[in-house]
Amino acid sequence: MQVPGSNFVAAVERMSRALEQLASAPSALAVLQEVARCAASSVGLERAAIVWLDVDGRLLTQATPGLCPEALATCGRRLLDTPPLEPVPWLFHQTERALEPALARVMDGLGAASLLALPVRAAGGGTVGVLLGPSPEPRGFSPEEMRRFTLYAQLAGLAIERGRWVESARTSALQARAEAEQAELLRLTSFHAVTEAFGRALTREDVGRAVLELGVPAVGALGGTVHQASADGCSVEMVASVGTRAEDEALLRTLPREMPELPGFDAAARGVPVWLESPEDARARYPAFMAYMSRQPCQAFAFLPLRVEQRSLGLLAFGFAQARHFTELERTLMMGLARQCAQAMERARLYENERAARLQAEAAGQRLQLLADAGVLLSGSLEWESSVASVAQLAVGSFSDWCAVDFLDDHGALRRLTVQHVRPERSLMHDKIESYSPERARPSAITEVVRTGRSQLVTGLVPPFSRKAEARPGEKPGGGSFLIVPLVARQRTLGAMSFVRGPEHAPFTDADRSLAEDLAARTGMAIDNARLLRKARSAEAESRRNAARLRSLVEVDKLLAEAGLDLPAVLDVIARKVSEVMGDGCVLQLMAEDGDFLEPVTIHHPDPEAGWLLAGTVHARRQKLGEGLHGGAVSSGRAVLLPDIDVEEARTSGRLPEYLPYLDRYGPQSLLVVPLTVKGRVFGSLGVVRDVAGGKPYGEEDQMLLQSLGERAALAIEDARLYGAATEAVRLRDDFLSVAGHELKTPLSALRLQIQMLARTAREVATTPGLAQRVEKAERTSERLGALIDELLDAGRITSGRLNLQREEVDLAALTRDTVGRLSEALARAGSEVKLVADAAVPGRWDRVRLEQVVGNLLSNAAKYGRGQPVEVRVESGMDGRARLVVKDNGIGIAPEDQARIFERFERAVNGQQFNGLGLGLWISREIVESHGGHILVRSAPGEGSTFTVELPRE
Repeated sequence: MQVPGSNFVAAVERMSRALEQLASAPSALAVLQEVARCAASSVGLERAAIVWLDVDGRLLTQATPGLCPEALATCGRRLLDTPPLEPVPWLFHQTERALEPALARVMDGLGAASLLALPVRAAGGGTVGVLLGPSPEPRGFSPEEMRRFTLYAQLAGLAIERGRWVESARTSALQARAEAEQAELLRLTSFHAVTEAFGRALTREDVGRAVLELGVPAVGALGGTVHQASADGCSVEMVASVGTRAEDEALLRTLPREMPELPGFDAAARGVPVWLESPEDARARYPAFMAYMSRQPCQAFAFLPLRVEQRSLGLLAFGFAQARHFTELERTLMMGLARQCAQAMERARLYENERAARLQAEAAGQRLQLLADAGVLLSGSLEWESSVASVAQLAVGSFSDWCAVDFLDDHGALRRLTVQHVRPERSLMHDKIESYSPERARPSAITEVVRTGRSQLVTGLVPPFSRKAEARPGEKPGGGSFLIVPLVARQRTLGAMSFVRGPEHAPFTDADRSLAEDLAARTGMAIDNARLLRKARSAEAESRRNAARLRSLVEVDKLLAEAGLDLPAVLDVIARKVSEVMGDGCVLQLMAEDGDFLEPVTIHHPDPEAGWLLAGTVHARRQKLGEGLHGGAVSSGRAVLLPDIDVEEARTSGRLPEYLPYLDRYGPQSLLVVPLTVKGRVFGSLGVVRDVAGGKPYGEEDQMLLQSLGERAALAIEDARLYGAATEAVRLRDDFLSVAGHELKTPLSALRLQIQMLARTAREVATTPGLAQRVEKAERTSERLGALIDELLDAGRITSGRLNLQREEVDLAALTRDTVGRLSEALARAGSEVKLVADAAVPGRWDRVRLEQVVGNLLSNAAKYGRGQPVEVRVESGMDGRARLVVKDNGIGIAPEDQARIFERFERAVNGQQFNGLGLGLWISREIVESHGGHILVRSAPGEGSTFTVELPRE
C-alpha cells in the first residue's frame, strides 16, 4: 500500500503506538474471565461463562472453572442462532415441558437444573455473544439480580467490542506497518497510552482528562474539551479541557442542550461527527459559531459524538492551530478514539452507579441493622424503661452524638427517661435539648413535637460553648443539627426521641428523619405494648381476685339456697362459710327484740378450742348499741377495720372487752366487722378475726368481700325471718278456719234440719202463697253454705297435710250415676241436660266420699259455666287399664293461658262478680285425684266449651 503523504505516515505512527499500548493492557479474555466470575458472584452462582463470536465468526468461550467447553460452545451456538430482538434474559428450567430436547441435553452437559442466559450486545447494537449462568438446582432470580446480571452483560459487550476493535486496529496497523512501520509504531504508542489511561480511569472526569492529555498530542491538536449530558438531561457539562483559556472554559462549563446552530450540539444530536477544516467552512455551515471561533487561536475543529448503544453520552472536540484537510485515516483514528472514550465513559458511569448502589445498600444495611438491633432490645424485656435506654445507647455513635428520650407519665407530664452521649462524661452537659438549640427552637421543641405529633429537623446549629469560637479541625461547615421525632403508638403520642449531631458530622437529612421515625415508631409500640401488658397482668390479677371473690359469693348463695328459709340452717351456713373464706373465726350477732342489745346467734372457728373460748367470751359480754366493736358498727352503720391489734393496745383502749381473753390466748389479731343492713335498717353485725402471725392482716379488698357476704347474709336472714313469720301466720289462719268450720257445722246442721221440717210442713199445709218457694230457697242456701264450709275444712286439711283416704272397692260408673242423680235437680235449674255414658262397671280401690266430691265439683263447674248447654259425662276404662272420667260441657270455655292456673287455690278463669264461689273446687279435686295417684287435665278453647279428664289407677 502506498503511503499517501506525511499526514498518513503520522497517522500510522500514532496508530502503531496505540496498538503497542493496547498489547500491554489486560486482554479481552482476562477482562471477560473477570466479568464471568463477578457475574456469577452477583447472582449467587458458583459458575458463569461468556460465549461470543470474534471478528472472523469463530465461536469463543470464557468460563469459570468447572464448566465443559464443548457443552458451552454447543449451548452458545444454539442461543446465538436465535437471538432475541431485545436484550431480555432467558431463564430455562429442566422441569419445563416446553424445553427442547437438544437444549435439555446441553443443560445436562453443563450440570444445570436452571440456566440464566442474557444476550451480549455490541456498541453498534448487534448481538455478539451470550452470558450464561448455570445453576445446579432449580431456582429463580429477583429483579435486582437480573439488573446486576444485565450490568455484567453490558460490561462483557464492552470488553468484546474492545477486543474486536483492538483486533481490527491491530490488523490495520499490520497492513500499514508494511508500508510505514516506523510511523505506525509511533502512532500505536500514543494510542496505547490512551487505552492504558482508560483502563486506569474509574470516573468520567478521569476518562475526560486521559483522552485529552494523551489524545490531543496523538491527533496533533492544539486543545480539546469533553462534555457530557447532565443528570437531569437539561444541559451538557464540561468534564475536562486541555488548551482552553480560563475565560472560555467558564463559558463552556455548562450549556443548555438546545443549541442546534452550533456544531457541537449538531454532532451530538445527529450522532455523526462534524469536521470544520477552515474558518470559511465554519462560516458557511455554522455562522453562529464564528463569534466563538474568532476569539480562538484554532483554525480547524473536529466535533466527535460520544455514543454507546445508540445513546448519546456527550461530545469530544479537538481544535487545531492551522486549517487542514482531515484525511480518511485521521477521521477513522479520531472516531475510534471517540468510540473508545465513549465506552470508557459508559464503563465509568456503570462503575459510579454500582458504587453508588453499593453505598446506598451499605447505608440501608446499617439502617436495617440499627432497626433490627433495636427490635431485639425492645422485645427482649418487659421492663421498657431499661430497653428504651439501651436503644438510645445503641443510636449514639452510629446515628447521632447525643440521644434523649422523654415520655408522658400517667398524669400527662413530660419526663426525661434517659440521656446518652457518645462521650459519657459530657452527657450531663446536654441534659436539655434547648442547650443545643437556637433561639427559634425555644421555649421547648420537645413539647411542640409531643403536642403536634410531627417531627422537627433543624440544621446549622452551634453548641453554646462554641458559638463564638473558630471551627475546630475536622468540623464541617454549617454547624450541628438536631432531630426530634414523636413516640407514637396506636394513634397516641407517648413522648419524643431527640437526636443531636455536632458540627464535626454531616447534618441530619430527610432519610435520617425517616429512620428516626421508624426507630421511634418501634420504640413507641414497645412502650405501649409493655404498658398494655402491665395493665393486662394487673387486670388479670384483679380478675383472679374478683373471680375468687365471686366464687366465694356464688358458693355462699348456693349454700344459702340449699339451706332454704330455715333460719338456724341459714345462720350456720353464714358462719361456717364466712369463717372458711375470711378465716379464722366468725361472730354473727343480731339485735335483740328490745332493740338495746346485740345477741350472739352463731360463732364458728375451725379450731374447736378457739371457738369455745371465743363463744364464751362473746356470750359473757353482751354489748349495747354503740359499745364495743360490734355495737359501734351497728350504731354507725359502717364497717370497722382493725388490721393489727396488740393485746396491750386493746387492754388500754378498752374497746374490745369481748376479745381480750382470746387475744391473751392467741396473740395479735386482725379484726373486721360489717353491719347487717336490709332496706336501710341495721339489725346485726358480722365480724371475722384472723391470726396475724398465720396470715396477712385484713385490708380493703377483704372489707369489700365481707361487705358483699354481709349483704347476702342480711337478705338471707331477713327472708328466713319473714318466711317464718308468714308460715306462722298461715298456720294460725288454717287453725282458725278449721275451728271456725267445725264451730259453724253444728248450728248449720240444726238450721238445715229446721228448714227441712219447715219445707215439709209448707208443702203439706197450703197457707201463705209463695211460702213453699221461699222455704225451698232457704234450703238451697243452707246447702250451699254447708258446701262452702266443707270446702274450707278440706282446704285446711289439705294445707296441713291431714287429708286421709279411706280406700274401698268402688265402682266408678255406679258412683257417677248416683252423683248425677243426686245433682239432677241443681243441673235442671241451671238448664243443663246431662248425657251419661256409664254402662260398663269400672271397679277400683278408691275413697268413695272423695271421688263423689270430685264428680260433684266437675258437674257443678259444668252447670255453672255451661251456659245451659248439654253436658256429656263418660266413664270408661283406658287402654292402659286406668279408669277414666270425662266431663264435657259446651259453655264459655277457658283461654290457654288460664288452663293451668284454674287448678290452683282461690283461682278462677273468669271474674268473680259474674260467677260466685271460692275458687277451691278444682284445686280440691286435683289434690284428691293426685292423692289417689292419678291426674286431672282440661282441654278447652274460648267459646268452645271445656273437657275435663280424670285418670285414676285401679289400685
